[in-house]
Amino acid sequence: MFEHLIQRCESGELLNREEAILVLHKDLHGELLERVYAEADRRTRAYWKNRGRIWTAIGVDSAPCSRNCKFCSLGAEWGVYNEPHELTIDEVLNHVRQMIPLQPDWITLRTTQDYGIEKLCTLVREIRKITPPEIGIVVNTGEFGLEEARRLKDAGVEVAYHTIRLREGCDTGLSVEDRIATLEAMQQAGLKMAALVEPLGPEHTDEEIVDAAFRLKPYDIKLGGVMARVPIPETPLYELGQVSEERQTRVIAMTRLIYGPEVDAICIHPPLPLALKAGANTVVVECGAIPRDQDTSDTNWRDFSIPAANQLFCEQGFDSLAQ
Repeated sequence: MFEHLIQRCESGELLNREEAILVLHKDLHGELLERVYAEADRRTRAYWKNRGRIWTAIGVDSAPCSRNCKFCSLGAEWGVYNEPHELTIDEVLNHVRQMIPLQPDWITLRTTQDYGIEKLCTLVREIRKITPPEIGIVVNTGEFGLEEARRLKDAGVEVAYHTIRLREGCDTGLSVEDRIATLEAMQQAGLKMAALVEPLGPEHTDEEIVDAAFRLKPYDIKLGGVMARVPIPETPLYELGQVSEERQTRVIAMTRLIYGPEVDAICIHPPLPLALKAGANTVVVECGAIPRDQDTSDTNWRDFSIPAANQLFCEQGFDSLAQ
């Protein structure tokens, strides 16, 4: 059953749902799996001239959240983050000033559901004053409508991160309909969109993973890929553990092979060298409040910095890196 899949991959065609499921099938292994990885890798390097891309993120605030997503350390019921914490504008700008000379592709402001659009717009305007135009400003925040999306764009936001998460409405405190409404508002406002298949865990089936990737396609995303769930003690999904590196890599290859060149960035988070040979070309460097950790950090999460990201890209054969 895999011969047709290999032919479709190597012909350069985009995979349909049934073919994408085969990429994740446990019986696909050995040389055939390596050929699938190789084609995903070839496409990504061709689409973005073999360049690694760096997505930086600043966790601006943390606070116990009433949505209580079962994988998130900010859920109020889990008692991981008990006290609110918020970076000042000056503290955020200090992080940005340290990033600018290292030339990341994007600087992302990650805020909680209740941070507020007007405060976020103010922060974006201050950052845009000091940031060169080639660095994209991204927001990753809660739900909002068309008017708020337009205000963000007017303030200087170019990209918004938002997704329909795996088992949305079951493992999260938000509905699929809520998430779709925000995606549609972003699209109507003309914001570029980034969305990963996430938070990937070992319990997710081949079919639901593929469906999660395909349901993002109508929103013209510019960055796709995978974010693995990081098990946080005291959160409900902790005992399920973390998905294997091979599983993450298969999902990376699958996302690359269902998206065309309009999705020029395929992100793997946390960073994984194996995935950078299977279709990924983007990694995340983050600081501040981390919903995949138990505390706020003034330094880079897990000591993964922009220079470390560049070194990782170099080891995996990418070039034209940020300096």
